[in-house]
Amino acid sequence: MSVIELDDVSVTFHEGKRTVEAVKHVSLNVEKGEIFGIVGFSGAGKSTLVRTINLLERPTGGKVLVDGADITGLKGAALRELRKKIGFIFQGFNLITNVTVGKNIEFALKAGGYPKAQWDDRIRELLKLVGLENKIDSYPSSLSGGQKQRVSIARALANKPEILLCDEATSALDLETTEGILALLQRINRELGITIVFITHQLDVAKQIFDRVAVMENGVVVEQGNTFDVFSAPKHPTTKALVERYLGIQVPPQLVPSLPAGTIVELRYKGDAALEPLISRVAQDYGVSIDVLHANVEYFGSLAIGILIVLVSGAKERLPQALDELRTHVFSYRELDRAKLAAAAESSESVENKEA
Repeated sequence: MSVIELDDVSVTFHEGKRTVEAVKHVSLNVEKGEIFGIVGFSGAGKSTLVRTINLLERPTGGKVLVDGADITGLKGAALRELRKKIGFIFQGFNLITNVTVGKNIEFALKAGGYPKAQWDDRIRELLKLVGLENKIDSYPSSLSGGQKQRVSIARALANKPEILLCDEATSALDLETTEGILALLQRINRELGITIVFITHQLDVAKQIFDRVAVMENGVVVEQGNTFDVFSAPKHPTTKALVERYLGIQVPPQLVPSLPAGTIVELRYKGDAALEPLISRVAQDYGVSIDVLHANVEYFGSLAIGILIVLVSGAKERLPQALDELRTHVFSYRELDRAKLAAAAESSESVENKEA
C-alpha cells in the first residue's frame, strides 16, 4: 500500500530572468512502513523533491498524494493538520539555541496542538526513546552533533507522525555517530511503524538502511528499485558513477611497473557468490597463475557486492581458455588496459616527485 505517491511532480524556480527546473516530471511511490531512499550527487534536486511531500516546496506541476488523498492544493488549517502526520529532520539540526532540550520538544508539541497536560510525559518519553533522558535541561550548545540530531529526531516525532522525512540527516556527522543515528532510525521504523523517506549522497547510508531507492540527476529520477538490485547492477551512468565512487578500486600504482606479463582483469560478483573457489579451480584446471592485486567487498543488508582485480598469467595457448572460464562464471568481467595503468602510475609518481 502506497502511503506517498508523487505523480509527474515538477518544481520550477524563477530567479530574475533565469528559470531553474529543480525537479522534472518525477513519479514514485513509497510503501507504508518502508525506508525509502533518494540518492544523488549535490544539486540533483533531492532536497527540493523531498520538501514537496509536506509542501515546504509546492509543485509547479503534477500531484502529491498522501494516504491516497491529493494534498497538492492544501492551505491553512488543512495544511497544518497534514504536517502533524509528517515529521522532518534537517541536516543542520534546526534547534532553538537559547532554550533547553525539553523546551525544544515542547515547542513542537505546542505548535502541533498536543494536549498541554501531557507535554511533560511526552517529552520524557521521547528523550528516553532517543537515549537522552538526562539532557532534558541541557542547552543545544552543550551537545555533540549526534546528540543534537537525536533531539531533532525526538522533536520530529513529537506529534506521533506517520511519516518521517530526513534531509541529509547524517552528512554532518562522523562515521561512528552516523551508524548510531541510522540504528535509531531503523528501530523507530521497526517499532513504531513509521514510514521514512531519507535523502543522501552517502552510499554508506543507502546500503545500511534503505529498502528501496531512487537515484536523481539534474532533477530527474533516472533509476529506482530494490536497493541491492539498483547498486549491484546499475544501468544509468549516474548510478554507475555513484557505485564506482563507493565500490571502485584500482591497481595500486606502485605495483604496475613490477607486474609480470599477463592480463589484468576486474571481476565482480554479487549475492551469495564467492570468487575464491573459482579462482583456485581455474588456476588448477588451466595451469595458469592468478594473483589478486586488489579486492573489496561491501554488504547491502545481508547481500554482498564484491570486486577483485587479478593478474592472470601463463602459457599463451591456455590463457584465453582460462579467461573465458572466468568470464562465464562472474557477474561482471572487464580486462584492464596495461598501458593506461602504466600511464596512471607514471603520472602518480610525477606528482609525488613534485611534492617532494
